[in-house]
Amino acid sequence: MAPFRLHRDAQDWFFKDLYSSKSFKIGFDAFYFCFIAGISIDRKEYCPQSETEELVDYFPEKYAGRGNLLISLFLTRELEKLGVTMSDKKEVHSTIAHLVSLDARNHLSTEGVHEFNKYAHAGFEMLREWFNEDRPRSLETFLRTFKLKVDKVLEGR
Repeated sequence: MAPFRLHRDAQDWFFKDLYSSKSFKIGFDAFYFCFIAGISIDRKEYCPQSETEELVDYFPEKYAGRGNLLISLFLTRELEKLGVTMSDKKEVHSTIAHLVSLDARNHLSTEGVHEFNKYAHAGFEMLREWFNEDRPRSLETFLRTFKLKVDKVLEGR
């Protein structure tokens, strides 16, 4: 099972101030926001493993109930990127089977995790752009700006 991975710079970017908040305390929190940003802008970016930190190979308790939703968002984007329509049931099944593994704790195949991570890598780059390289100093500021930016992106779709 492949683990979720986060760019080392993302750890530093989030850790300095945001992790002091009681509600933002695990590495997967940073991964989650990076992933949501990446999936929202519909962009993936490769990041060499040497430039990333290994997180976990499952959705932590706080995210366990949202894991299937995150996977659904991921699969929807992947099917769109590949031009697979829902009416082509064989192709849908084949694509999903390639990205999902029911035996894995995160329900993703190794390839699925690699592609999932690419959205988080692109999302981190987008966060840096959204915040003009000036990382947020408080969780409240981060969440407010994050929501505004994601809403704006989704309105344009």
